Amino acid sequence: MPLYQGLILGIVQGLTEFLPISSSGHLILVPYIVGWREPTVAFIVAVHLGTTLSVLWVFRQRIVELVRSLFGLGNPADRRLLGLIATATVPAAVVGAVLSHQVDRMFERPVVISLFLGVTAWFLFSAESHFEERDEAHTRDERMMRAADAGIIGAAQAIAILPGVSRSGSTIGAGMFRGFGREAAARFSFLMAIPIILGAAAVKIPDMVHQGSSGSGGAMALGVIASAVTGVLAIKAMLGVVAKRGFRPFAAYCTLAMVAGIVTGLARG
Repeated sequence: MPLYQGLILGIVQGLTEFLPISSSGHLILVPYIVGWREPTVAFIVAVHLGTTLSVLWVFRQRIVELVRSLFGLGNPADRRLLGLIATATVPAAVVGAVLSHQVDRMFERPVVISLFLGVTAWFLFSAESHFEERDEAHTRDERMMRAADAGIIGAAQAIAILPGVSRSGSTIGAGMFRGFGREAAARFSFLMAIPIILGAAAVKIPDMVHQGSSGSGGAMALGVIASAVTGVLAIKAMLGVVAKRGFRPFAAYCTLAMVAGIVTGLARG
C-alpha cells in the first residue's frame, strides 16, 4: 500500500469511526470507488486501534476515574459503569469470536457493504424519530442505566460487526431507543468501544506484524497516526453536532453512500 493511501484511509477512519456512518464500510467503499486496491483486514484493525487512542485521549480524565474505582477510590458509581461496559462488550465479543471468518469475507463484497449502509440509514432515521416523539422530561443519562440497557446496546454493537453497519450509530441509536439522551448515549458508546476494539486488535496482531514485514508497515503506521489525530476532532464534533442536529443528516449521507456504492458496482458489472 502506498504511503499516501495509508494516510488518506487513516483520515477516513478517524472521521467516520465516531460519526454514525460506518468506518469499516468507508474503508472498503472509498478504495473501491476510486479504484485503489482494497485494504487488508489487518490494516482496518490497525487504524481502528488508532481511533481507540483518540477515545483514550479525549476521555482520559474519565477513564482515570473509572480505573481508580477498581481500587475502591473515587465515586462508587464508576465501578458500576465499568460493569455495564463489560456487559455491553460480551455480545460483540461472542459474535466476533464465532463469526470472524465469515465477516472477514464480507469485506470483499462492496455492494453488500453498500446495502448495510442502507440499514444504518434506516436505523438512524428510526432512532431519531423515536427520540423526537419522547417527552424530554423522561430522558435518562448514564447514571440511570441498567444491565438490561447495557445488554441491548451491546447487542447493537454485535450487529455492527457487519461492515457497513455503523458501530457508533447502532449503539447510540439503541441507547436512544432505551430512553437515553443523545449525548449520554454517545459518551457510553465511545467508552464501550475501547475493550472491543482492543480485543480485535489483539487477535489481529500476527497479521499486522506480517503486513509490516512485507513492506506495508509505513502505510499502516501513517494510517494509525492519521486516524488517531482526526479521531480526536471527530469525537468533539460528534458530541456537538448530534446534540444540536440529531441523526437525520447522517442518515441522509448513508443513503447517498449506499447509492454510490451500488451504482459503482453495477457500472463495473
